[in-house]
Parts: sequence; structure tokens; C-alpha cells
Amino acid sequence: MASFLNRGIESFLQLFYPIFRKWLAYDVYAYLAVGAINTALNILLFAVFYEFILPKEGWIIDGYTIASYTIALLLAFFITIPTGFWLSKNFAFRSASTGAKKTGKQLFKYILVVGQGLGSDYLILKGLILFLNMEPTLAKIFSTMIVLTVNFLLQKYFTFKNA
Repeated sequence: MASFLNRGIESFLQLFYPIFRKWLAYDVYAYLAVGAINTALNILLFAVFYEFILPKEGWIIDGYTIASYTIALLLAFFITIPTGFWLSKNFAFRSASTGAKKTGKQLFKYILVVGQGLGSDYLILKGLILFLNMEPTLAKIFSTMIVLTVNFLLQKYFTFKNA
């Protein structure tokens, strides 16, 4: 199953790369493509949790209200960490070192980078909602675009850099 999935994703990437070859190196293109898949999953999960599952008034814990968009952001984040790491390691940054020890270090670095991304995403999301009165799902899309740009640079030059 995993091999079939790998071949399918790789074939998909190779099919569309000629369109982007003039403007993007393969690693940038692959990062954007697999990142788009994982980001779409993240936004979809956020929207499903926020729009359909979580109570609009948020959760009240010890007298403190946690906004539904905050909970949706966290749930979507934790669900898409494993898929994002797998996609990045296997398709965007394939030239990065392998081996169990190296993969463990990369996973740790990946979690650090996506953790800062989560913090940035939260602050931008909250700022767009509170200060610009933006609808939460639309704010999530804008904040994600900003965070993805920073995360690509960190993943390329920190997490999956070649020795």
C-alpha cells in the first residue's frame, strides 16, 4: 500500500513539474505541492472541526473560555504533523540523509519548526480575527500562506539540510 501511494504521489509530482520547471527548483516545487496537500488537509480539518463539530461558543475550562477556532487549530495541527513530515521527507527533501538516527533528529527538528509555525499561525490567526474582524476560516487561509513561506526556508536549511 505505501509503495503504491509513494509511486502515485511521485507520478503526480512528475506529471506537473514540467509546467513549473522554468520557475522552481524541484525541491521547492515538491515542497509546495506536497505542502499544498497537507495544508489542504489541515484547512479542511480546521473547517470541519470549527464549522461542524465544536461548539461555536468555545469550551469553558475553570472559568476560562477557549475559542473554538483555537481548539480547531490545535486538532488540525496535531493530526497533520505525521503526514507533513512523511510527505516532506519522502518527496520534497529526498536528498536529505536517511537512517533511523538521522530520521529521529529530522523529526525532532521538524516538530520544532512546525511548533513555531503553530505559534505564528495562532498569533496571525488571532490577530486577523480580533483586529481585522476576519471570518476564522478565511483568516486561517491567510495565516497559513504566511507561515508556509517561513516554514519552507526553515525545513530546507534546518530540518532537512544536507550535511
